[in-house]
Amino acid sequence: MREKILILLIICVFTACSNKRKINLDQSEFVYIEPGVYTIGSPVGEYGRWPKGEEDIRKVKTSGFLISKTEITEEQYYSVVNSDYTSDNCSNLPVVNVSWLEAIQYCNLRSRNEGLSEVYKIPFKDDITLKDISIIENANGYRLPNIDEWEIACRAKTRTPYYTGKKISKTQANYNSKERLPVASFPPNEFGLYDMSGNVDEWCFRNEFFALYKGGSWKSSEMTYLRSSSVGFTDEYEKNDYTGFRIIKNDMSSLN
Repeated sequence: MREKILILLIICVFTACSNKRKINLDQSEFVYIEPGVYTIGSPVGEYGRWPKGEEDIRKVKTSGFLISKTEITEEQYYSVVNSDYTSDNCSNLPVVNVSWLEAIQYCNLRSRNEGLSEVYKIPFKDDITLKDISIIENANGYRLPNIDEWEIACRAKTRTPYYTGKKISKTQANYNSKERLPVASFPPNEFGLYDMSGNVDEWCFRNEFFALYKGGSWKSSEMTYLRSSSVGFTDEYEKNDYTGFRIIKNDMSSLN
């Protein structure tokens, strides 16, 4: 059921779960992705490649950015949105049952709480859609990665289907399992990022028509869903028990 995003728009809190502890994502909780030209995409013959949605191998140029080492946890999420969560059930599990729109709102609330400028312009109205969301240029707050940034971070300069090589195993990622696991339960990729494949799918910024997600999840029955170039799409209201997100922050020095 579609929820009224307007309710979240008026929530601005500076508390953390029920114990009122504020969580700050300092730089040690980020990985810095250097500016440069990166190769992403997949060859047409790659096993498991979707006939629609995935792009061919290409080079993209990006400014430097900071991306969280792990998926946003339940504790990190509910500390900001001030849900009826207690310190006893705040956890290190990746947050799920959060729609794309709610992830966008989290980014703005988190930015506001930490004295940063909000990245997303969200209109004050009911029945907001993804087309209503626009980006405020040069804002220094938190946001979702776009799919190119996400893939750059996931690949960590690899060109194989997975950042682990030609294959990925259950000793390297959480997929085709019974439940999500605490973040950082498996070794990171070469950039030091955890769970870029598996555990939970991760929201990325939208395209013109859909909310996008990448990474595969604990519920993915096939490891091909965990490929670095794989991408899924749905509507902005979708929420389930296998999709979460991580956040990104511009390197503002690269914009000067």
